[in-house]
Amino acid sequence: MNSKEQKRFATIRKLMGKTKKRTGLSSELEQDLENLGLQRRMKQLELEGKFLKNQNDELI
Repeated sequence: MNSKEQKRFATIRKLMGKTKKRTGLSSELEQDLENLGLQRRMKQLELEGKFLKNQNDELI
């Protein structure tokens, strides 16, 4: 393998490493967004539950 091929392979390895890092970050961001969505939904359900309880208390 000559010097030119070695440089090419080194560049390819470097780019593959960067791609793996970006992919890892993007999956972490997806997970964070999913968690935020679940937290938002839980808060919404909590507020709906309080609202329904208040309405039930008013009817009694």
